[in-house]
Amino acid sequence: MIWRQTLVGGEVVDPWESVGVTCYSDVAPGARPTLSMADIVQAFKRTPWSKPQVSSQPAGNTTLVNLTTFYKVDWTADGFAPGEVDTSTLLGIRVSIRPRLVGFTYTFGDGSSIGPTTSTGGVYPDGDITHVYREPGSFPVRVNTTFGADFSLDGTEWNPIPATVTVPGPATDVTVREARGVLVSR
Repeated sequence: MIWRQTLVGGEVVDPWESVGVTCYSDVAPGARPTLSMADIVQAFKRTPWSKPQVSSQPAGNTTLVNLTTFYKVDWTADGFAPGEVDTSTLLGIRVSIRPRLVGFTYTFGDGSSIGPTTSTGGVYPDGDITHVYREPGSFPVRVNTTFGADFSLDGTEWNPIPATVTVPGPATDVTVREARGVLVSR
């Protein structure tokens, strides 16, 4: 930004006013470069995220119509999960990005969903992410994760990044079957 102030005989006549911008850098030649928040947000968006993989119970990704099915999220080994730290160098400055969970959205493939929630679900009887299918079929279940993050420059204190990113998890096909009662005599 270019600013000007009018002086007459050493006296200030007008207050400072903005008169435009320049294409010259704000950094003096030879000075250490400055990272902007936009640079940090771009690094955050380039973070290789761990993908949330959903599993179900009953085991084997097969359930029955009208049976409560329990869901649980596990993180894939590749990429960065909440609490892990991704470190890179931008303009000669070490930038550490520590992802944090904002929320999950579970989609069950039949038009139903739960979320956003911070629950990773669980197994019977304590899991709190459940769904009941009303029709038989094969349903692609997925969990989308919204990440936020904190950053640190050259090991300084952690500060929040004012952005989020939503990462879709891979689909897990859940087969829903219909059970029929059969009377048998012995």
